[in-house]
Amino acid sequence: MSEDAAILDVIERETIAFLSRDFDAWAECWVQDEGIRRLGALMGGVMDFQEGWETFHDTIRDFFERFPKPNPDAAHTMQRTNISTRQKGDMAWVSFDQYGERSDDPLVTVGLSHQIRILERQGGQWKIAMAGHGDTGLEYMDFPVIRIDRSCRIEWMNDAASSELATHPALTKSGVTLRGRTQADDKLLRQAVQDVANLTVMERRPSLLRPRGRMADPVILTAGEADGQYLIWVSAQDGMLLVTFRDRANEQTRLETAAELYGLSPAQLRVAALVLTGASLQEIADQLGISHSTAKTHLMRVFEKTSAQNQPALIAKMLGVSPPN
Repeated sequence: MSEDAAILDVIERETIAFLSRDFDAWAECWVQDEGIRRLGALMGGVMDFQEGWETFHDTIRDFFERFPKPNPDAAHTMQRTNISTRQKGDMAWVSFDQYGERSDDPLVTVGLSHQIRILERQGGQWKIAMAGHGDTGLEYMDFPVIRIDRSCRIEWMNDAASSELATHPALTKSGVTLRGRTQADDKLLRQAVQDVANLTVMERRPSLLRPRGRMADPVILTAGEADGQYLIWVSAQDGMLLVTFRDRANEQTRLETAAELYGLSPAQLRVAALVLTGASLQEIADQLGISHSTAKTHLMRVFEKTSAQNQPALIAKMLGVSPPN
């Protein structure tokens, strides 16, 4: 067996043992001293760092006791791509992308994750001395998500996007490319993609001035309609460019933060939220059960408080607020 094959073999055996809840087989794959480390960037912005064999093996024993049902099949369905292996003397380094299928097993990392291992050779056997992984959350998103490259070529989309893109008023698929249905919308989409793709890591990272960093930009498409307002998001996450829409949870969080920032009343926030959906003033009045003049008054106060000059500017202001994680 070649060195590369032996290195990948221990990674595979460690995964099978972990999901099989076989503690002894899992431990055999690790360097068992206080120098080992594990660093995980988990979905939702959670960081997990552990050091030393004693702490790590106690954690894994606890996992196996809490979730004892063996699940070896999940290990055999794991896909690994983009594998890069380096080895010199008794040390080795390997990185890879891993994809796990949907599972009710809490020990399965579902979807795409970026993985790294540092290994040490002991007694002729490769063992893991450090593990790191960055998880993505694509498989957990229940709103439409489309992964693209800088040229808007579609690389992946979830089921929600597959079913809704065909009828989206402002977006369409042309061959393997995501496009705006009108020339103006297509130009807006492509410019937003370039703007986000060109962000440096320093611009994306959180700071005191922008607690969540600049991860996603709202884009308002019109579909060629005079009052058209179709909101999409272009974001850079986990090394991927994403286009999403109908992301209600994200929009509601930003609206609530903007309401606090601009001092909007609950009634004004309700009106602003419906503006976000593209509803007309009469539709807003009907949905809220208020008169047209009352809806207009609320909307005018929202414009005054935010200093927005028109509805697209208002949407950009309300959604441009980035609340902290």
